[in-house]
Amino acid sequence: MSSIDDDRRAILKLHRDWWHANEQWDIPLMTTCFPVGPNYLMFNFNWHPYFGIDEKIQLWEYYKASGLQLEPLDVRIMKFEVIGDLAYIANEFEIRTKMPEGAHGHIDEVQALPPPGETFTDRGRATEVYKRDDGEGRPIWKMWHFHCSPLPPVDTIRPGFNDTAQSRGGLGWNPWGKPLSLVDSGRD
Repeated sequence: MSSIDDDRRAILKLHRDWWHANEQWDIPLMTTCFPVGPNYLMFNFNWHPYFGIDEKIQLWEYYKASGLQLEPLDVRIMKFEVIGDLAYIANEFEIRTKMPEGAHGHIDEVQALPPPGETFTDRGRATEVYKRDDGEGRPIWKMWHFHCSPLPPVDTIRPGFNDTAQSRGGLGWNPWGKPLSLVDSGRD
């Protein structure tokens, strides 16, 4: 087994753990994915930045307390590269969320969400940046940056091309081959 294979396996485990942690607001599992201290930077789906693991934990405690429930996620890797001590994964995802009956706080501050008790589906894309450094200088792969944003509706025409996500093959389609799916709810 080559070193690059070991690196890919370690990074894909972090990727999978990160997305599975999202499904249950599993804070202990989530924290294993990131460097310690203030090193981590996230551009969240809610449009706001979060700095370091302490802010990330506080954000997740906020959403967990809201009662927001996530169904199993469908995440499709479009591009994955390891270059020395840095790596990145680019993916598209689909997430089904159930709004709690007694929603509180500002969980709908930037997105139009359905009434409490109803489930909705959202689609997005993410870039995950990994570095072989645990935040204390040890050569352990961790995710140092995460950036996600919404995807257009599946039937929206792509400017300059006259195609849609649906006509190109759906979630995760890319010109390099079939998307890798390690976190898959079984939906297409």
